[in-house]
Amino acid sequence: MDKLPISEEMSEIWDRIRKTEEEGLKNILKHFDRIHDKLFSFNNILIAGYFAVSKLENKLAIEYILIPIANLVFLIYIEYRMLEKSRLESKITKVEQSDRDRLGDMISNTNLFSFLSILTTFIVAVFFLYHLLTS
Repeated sequence: MDKLPISEEMSEIWDRIRKTEEEGLKNILKHFDRIHDKLFSFNNILIAGYFAVSKLENKLAIEYILIPIANLVFLIYIEYRMLEKSRLESKITKVEQSDRDRLGDMISNTNLFSFLSILTTFIVAVFFLYHLLTS
């Protein structure tokens, strides 16, 4: 059995590490998409709940429906940012350096925006449950 020279072996190992890194990045984005899909669905349930509770109980003003709608707008904004990031990535070799810098900023802010989307949806749910339980 022939052994590869050390430099070729290291090159193959490095190539496998890079491939693993790329797969890891794809998986992170896939998980962000799954989380955002669930947040969209849950937020839509909250919108329906706000409508139902406001019609059943006169104590909850219909204007409170603006809270989950505002959260929905925020979730749509996050999806738009993810779309823009993917659009820039798809033509990374053809864009200017300033666009590549902007892409780097978008990537570094993805975790923050995803966390904020989870947090805002949680706050909307707690606010809804509070009004539901105190009615």
